[in-house]
This record gives sequence, structure tokens and C-alpha cells, in this order.
Amino acid sequence: MFRNILTKLILNCEFLILLFVFIFNYGMDFLDYNFDTIGFYFAIILGIIVIFQIFYYLIVYGRVAFFKENKSKTNDNTNFFPSVSVVMCVKDDAYNLEKTLPIILEQEYPNFEVVVVNDASKDETEYVLRVLQEIYPNLNVVNLFKNVNGFLGKKYPLSLGIKSAKNEIILFTESDTKPQNYNWISSMVKGFQANKEIVLGFTNFVQKPTFLSTLMQYENQTLAMNFLGNAILNNPYMGQGRNLAYKKEFFFDSGGFISQYNVSVGEDDLFINKNANSKNTTVILNKESINLSSPKEKTEEWIIQKKRHFKSLSHFKLKDRLISTIIPFTTFLIYVLLILSILFQFPWQYIVMALVLKYTIQIIIYYKSSKTLGTKQVAFISPFLEVLFLLINTTIRFFTLFTKKI
Repeated sequence: MFRNILTKLILNCEFLILLFVFIFNYGMDFLDYNFDTIGFYFAIILGIIVIFQIFYYLIVYGRVAFFKENKSKTNDNTNFFPSVSVVMCVKDDAYNLEKTLPIILEQEYPNFEVVVVNDASKDETEYVLRVLQEIYPNLNVVNLFKNVNGFLGKKYPLSLGIKSAKNEIILFTESDTKPQNYNWISSMVKGFQANKEIVLGFTNFVQKPTFLSTLMQYENQTLAMNFLGNAILNNPYMGQGRNLAYKKEFFFDSGGFISQYNVSVGEDDLFINKNANSKNTTVILNKESINLSSPKEKTEEWIIQKKRHFKSLSHFKLKDRLISTIIPFTTFLIYVLLILSILFQFPWQYIVMALVLKYTIQIIIYYKSSKTLGTKQVAFISPFLEVLFLLINTTIRFFTLFTKKI
């Protein structure tokens, strides 16, 4: 099966194959190049980087691309319906609540509640929640006022939401995110059948015909392939607060957010980075478990979101910071080598051939991952987007260093 998919996709990458043909037809002099000491080390470094990236794509990202749910760990046990509390924190988001909250409240699950923490909203959020409470008895609202939350970010409101929850399993989402079906809760809860403490899910973005939407789709897919792929390989290092679950007792036994209250970001990924390990974490990844979120409408909002992520990333463990940046950094090195090859008159054809090989594997992995995650198909433009994000992320991370408050 994999061989057939590989053959089909390579045949579809006609521009890559034509590029190979062009290289070999555009003079064969580079094959006669005599490697001196500098050229030899140059070629060795290039080869190591490209081989490393190919293996990383296949081993880590490939876990998502060719993901198959472990039926032995998440079998369909009709008697497994533990009580669940869905917890979210909202602020001035009445518009989204009207659209997303009813779908969550009407989930086909026998025993669950939805806890909404209203963090001093100034719009009609409180009114919308009161109306929904009259319709849905399983909606529990916690109202906070401006002078109550003395901490930055959502950690304190979320802590109150978790404390107010009646049930042991806490499933997190956000007001701009909704399940794609009515089996979201039952699908995510399956992860606890294997006696796990943390369950990681995935959130997709609504597809829109804009360039910003394409950027967000690519970034979200790349991030998911990395953190979900590592989690499947027993190295969990982060999660998405829009689709994440853990046990209430585990949260308080781990100290909750106490050690992170001074950090305004990372209420989801920092907690996972600190407490998740190979024994207590699992991944649920199927069509019923994936929920859908609204992408940012404005570039400024997206940049702020990225700054928050980079601020959060700076508090990760060292090895996890390396894991999060290893592919962009090694890609940067490849293009540095390309520039050096021109300056030192090293045959550029070798660099291009290495890039063709790298991007062929990359396109295949992105293509398959899009099928698994249900994301917009960005596989064939991923080489271009990868280079573009080198520039975007470098610029934003540089300015984030001088930003104290986001």
C-alpha cells in the first residue's frame, strides 16, 4: 500500500522529476568536480543535514501521515462512559458562544457537563450564557469580575473552572472551536481506557480562500505533525488547549498552574511540557476526535498569536525547544550551504539534487498528513511556505525578545 502511494505521489510531483532531468541535461561537468578538503567537508555536512531531515520526516512526521489507531488500547467498549466535564474560559466572545456552545452541550454522551468560566466579559457573554443555562441543565457557569483575577492570562480562570468541575475527566476547548460531530467527547475519552492521565487531540482550522488562511493551515499542520508525532513516539512535549484532556486529580497533584502564574501564556502547552511523559500520555486522532476552529481574520491577530506561542516556547525544556526548532534550523543551514556553494564555486547541482530529494519526501509526508488531519492540501506548496516561514518566524521571534507583555 505504501509503495503504491509513494509511486503515485512521485508521479504527481512532475516538476521535481523535470528538475532532475534539467540538472543532468544542463551540462555534466559537475560530476567531474574534484573534491578538495573544503569541498569534501562541504558535501559531508550537506549530506548529513539532508539525511537527518529525511529520517525526521519519515520517523516523526510519518507517525501522523500514516497514523493508525491502536484498537487494542482504544477498543469500542460500550460500557466505558466515565463522567466528563468540558471546561472553557471565555472573554467578550458572545458571538462565537452562540454558534459553538450548543453543539458541545448536545454531544451524544450519557454523563457530562460543560463548565464555562466568564472572565469579566464586557459584551453580551453573560446574557448568552444565562439564556443557554435555561435550555441546557448541564451548563455550569462561573462568573469572574475584573478585580478577582489578579494574574495575567487564562491560568487562574481555568483553574477555577477545573475546581468547579464535578467530574474527574476534564476536556478542554475554546469558545471559537466546535466539534465536527456529536461524538467528540466519546472519541476523546477513549484515550483514558489505557489508564492514561493525558489525552492529546488535534484542532483543524476552517478553510478559507485567503493567503492568511493558507499560512495558518500550513503552520498548524506542521506543528501538529511535530508534537503529535513525538507524542506517538513516547516523547510528548506540548498540546493544544482547544482539544486536550486530563484528569482533575492529576492536575492538582501536579501543582496545577501554580509554578506558571507569572507567565501570561502557555496554559495548555506549558502544563503538558512540564507533566507529560511516555507513560501517562496518549494521542487520539480520528475524524470524530478532530474539532474545528475559526482562523484569525487579521494578520495582526495572527502575529499576536505567534508571539504568544514563541513566549511559551521559551519556557519549554531545553530538549523540547530543540525539537520544536530542529527542522527550521537545519533547513536554514541547507540554504546557507547553497549560498556558500555559489561563493566558493562548489557545483550548485549537488545542492539542488539534495533539495529535490528532501522536498520529494516532504511533499509525500505533507500530502498524507493532510488526509489524516483533514487539513487544507498544502503539500505541493510546502517547499515555498517552508522558506517563507523561515523569514516570518525569524522576524517575529526577534521582535518577541523585546516584548514583555503580549
